[in-house]
Amino acid sequence: MMRQGQRMQRLFAVRRVFFVVGVVVVGSVGGAGSAACGPTSLIGTACTDVPSTEIEICEGTQRLRCDGNTYQLLATCHHSCVVGEGTAHAAGEVGSDETWTCAGSPHVINGNVSVASGAVLTIEPGAAVRLQPTTRVTIPEGARVVIDATPGAEVLFTSNNGLAGGFGGNSVGGLNVFATAEAEPSIIRGLIVERGINGITISGVSDRSDELPVIERCTFRDNTRFGILVNCEGGDVEVPDYALTGNQFFENGGGDVSTCASLE
Repeated sequence: MMRQGQRMQRLFAVRRVFFVVGVVVVGSVGGAGSAACGPTSLIGTACTDVPSTEIEICEGTQRLRCDGNTYQLLATCHHSCVVGEGTAHAAGEVGSDETWTCAGSPHVINGNVSVASGAVLTIEPGAAVRLQPTTRVTIPEGARVVIDATPGAEVLFTSNNGLAGGFGGNSVGGLNVFATAEAEPSIIRGLIVERGINGITISGVSDRSDELPVIERCTFRDNTRFGILVNCEGGDVEVPDYALTGNQFFENGGGDVSTCASLE
């Protein structure tokens, strides 16, 4: 009788442990654990233990990816995991340093936005910016934009209506950045620009321009004209080969990068 009682006790203990683990896994998919055990994370959890068929899942505002064995952190914040209406931006000027956060996504551009000279607009990794038709964000000479996103947490610029040609114009992109002769250049890394007329415009390019914006590891896709449009101000200007800095171009109707000659 003693041995039978001990065996029944061990079986009950195994079932009890299995039940608790099951509760933690199910609760973690939504970003919170069970009330009894407290918050948990699926980072490091075997992919087969999670009731999802998706390679990438949300845990709160975090984005996790199955690496074939376990779920690993892909982005500490990703716009696809953010719940809410986002942040509306009316037409006007950003007069001082400002940060557009991932948690505030999507940032909906309802009118043309410009950054004042001397100010820096920072857009956090994982953020999404949705532009209404014909709108754009302009960074004139003396101002800067800083986008320094990591793989898996890219910043997204896209049309708010979901249609190609959904922002910008024939001579402007969704993001317009000016070359500078003296100030520190803008930094654009890990940006996806899609469904505009032009993706990015680089303006003020001339033989007097010392610094062009840094554009690296970006993706330009499904823009009806150019992925990158270059507006030149005369002089013998050589347009950089942006493919050499890890940028990718897909299905841009007018071509990947314009030349100064194509704008005459």
